[in-house]
Amino acid sequence: MTDVLQVLGCVAATGLVAAALLVGSRRARAAALFAAMVVALALLTGQGWDELESLRDSPGVFAGVAEVGLVALIGLAAAMVRWPLLLPLLLVAALPFRIPIDVGGGEDANLLVPLYLVIGAGVLATAFTAWRDRKATRRLPVPLAAALVAALGLYAIQSAYSNDLDFATRNIGFFLVPFAVMFCLLVDVRWTRRLLALALAVVLGEALLFAVIGLGQHIAGEIFWNPKLETSNDFHFYFRVNSLFWDPNIFGRYLALSIVLATAVLVWLGDRRSAGYLIGVIAVAFAGLLTAFSQTSFIALLFGLGVICALRWDLRRTLIASPVVVAIAVVGVLIAGQTEDRSAREVTEGHSTLFEGGIDLAVERPLLGHGSASFSESFSEAEDVKKGATTSSHNEPVTVAAEQGLVGILAYVALLGASLWILFAGMRRIAPGLGARFRTIDSVKSEPPFLKTSRVAIAAAFSALLVHTIGYAGYLTDPLTWALLAVGTALVVETKASPELPAWLRRK
Repeated sequence: MTDVLQVLGCVAATGLVAAALLVGSRRARAAALFAAMVVALALLTGQGWDELESLRDSPGVFAGVAEVGLVALIGLAAAMVRWPLLLPLLLVAALPFRIPIDVGGGEDANLLVPLYLVIGAGVLATAFTAWRDRKATRRLPVPLAAALVAALGLYAIQSAYSNDLDFATRNIGFFLVPFAVMFCLLVDVRWTRRLLALALAVVLGEALLFAVIGLGQHIAGEIFWNPKLETSNDFHFYFRVNSLFWDPNIFGRYLALSIVLATAVLVWLGDRRSAGYLIGVIAVAFAGLLTAFSQTSFIALLFGLGVICALRWDLRRTLIASPVVVAIAVVGVLIAGQTEDRSAREVTEGHSTLFEGGIDLAVERPLLGHGSASFSESFSEAEDVKKGATTSSHNEPVTVAAEQGLVGILAYVALLGASLWILFAGMRRIAPGLGARFRTIDSVKSEPPFLKTSRVAIAAAFSALLVHTIGYAGYLTDPLTWALLAVGTALVVETKASPELPAWLRRK
């Protein structure tokens, strides 16, 4: 596939997703989502056509694989039409699972294949439902929709001058477009008390599974499918595990977010038995987090718990205590990771070098950057290191500044601002720490008050995730970002009758 076709495909795919985010017709949104997935699939197939030699040379096998995939999609879509709860629950369940796939050249990519399958089936189910139902779809708050459209469109446009167009195309085809489609599917769901409880049970159940596997790896002294991590463990006094993930930092991120969600529910519970179960889940998940030894995950967890404390008890006291707690935690992590021959800089595993290199790249091209997904290529050229050794600066703002320049930073800040504004809108009416009346979840019988209380958990988890991406990577390329934002936005729109919300959120 030529570079021109790749750029046009990227722009077309993100443009279709943008249309889905902006339209109010259920049929129009479903059509745009379907078309976006088709274009993204065509884009990735065209880019990887040379690597599909074995299938191209065997038409029968190729047809068989395509037929099996199509049957699986249609069958899963039919089940979603019959049982609508399957769509959101399967999306939540599939979020963490990545499967190593050979992408040619002796390289493997860890792709969210189960999630792609569920998203594809969800698009088909949504298209079928929309064809029968002429009702309007749920309209997104204008600031959030505009910020998402700007971020996606800018990334596609800036791929045109990237020195790693193939990587930018893969990011759009494998991550940005499918996750934006998933966002549209989740934001249109009516998140009832029952559905929220089931989704939380899925998240915590998987967190337990991952934590237990991680603990088992730590006891056995063996990990799965990451030779670089194995080598790293040979040279460190501590042993890091990755459970069913490739990266121990992503493993730690998932457990940290699970703990934040469970804690948010715990502090609003009045039932001792349920509280005991949650405490047990939190304890096991935290033990698993210790084995990941992810410094960024610990800091993100502390930040998420701080948000919960501020909203549940007292904002001012939390603001006073938080800096002290975070400082002690950071110092503790650095001290715990040091040996006689290792400095604090080495404990950060080279992140400071990546950070400095990213700053230099941003200064070199301050306005437009080096192009989407260009960090690895540009850094390797500037520092004369092996290409592919790094893919980001392990600091999302620095990565954005280096790749997309000032215009990218503005789009990034606008998206963060719109997301946080929406997720925290009306919290004064919900959170006891801001003056609202405290009521346990057990005493809440009607649906709207329960949904309002559930927003605290989403807001705290999203805040923790944001901190983790700033200290590591993967803001828009992590499906957790899109899922939390979608559920949080849906809950805000669901409770839009609150007089505490701004007028643009209360409009019909």
